[in-house]
Amino acid sequence: MATRVRTATQMRASWVPPDNYHITLRFLGDMDPAIIVDLDRLCRDLAEDIEPFECTLDRVGAFPSMDRARVLWVGGEAPSAFQHLCRRLSDGLMELDFPRDKKQSVTHVTLARIKDRPDPRLREIAMSIEPVSPLVLAVDRIVLMESTLTPRGARYAPLFTTKLGAFRT
Repeated sequence: MATRVRTATQMRASWVPPDNYHITLRFLGDMDPAIIVDLDRLCRDLAEDIEPFECTLDRVGAFPSMDRARVLWVGGEAPSAFQHLCRRLSDGLMELDFPRDKKQSVTHVTLARIKDRPDPRLREIAMSIEPVSPLVLAVDRIVLMESTLTPRGARYAPLFTTKLGAFRT
């Protein structure tokens, strides 16, 4: 799908390589590395009683909007398990002194970060290539990713991984 949008538009954008595709629960920004131990503990606590679930990606969208797109994504309706996980994560992050996220979580995978103005035909192009059959993703883990922006795009490095439902006895 990303390839179809990429070839149909004239936008300057940093296209995310498919091996970097992921669903973001919450962007944390710059943080003290010492907090990683607490984040790992929080994710293990959350993962203990949340079973793996599925997310369906069936539409193309953009942040903040198609007309002012800075990020192009493929996403879908957030399943209740995703919403529950995001709420619990948000509550736990507040206890670790992270501010409450003002935006509602959107189940999405980033396809590109747009560098200039979006193609004025972006909405039309996106609607013409929306997936005919939905892509269903199995969500079975939480990964804390470190993201470093480079001129060639974001580089991701996992700091820890916690499997959903893994610690239940």
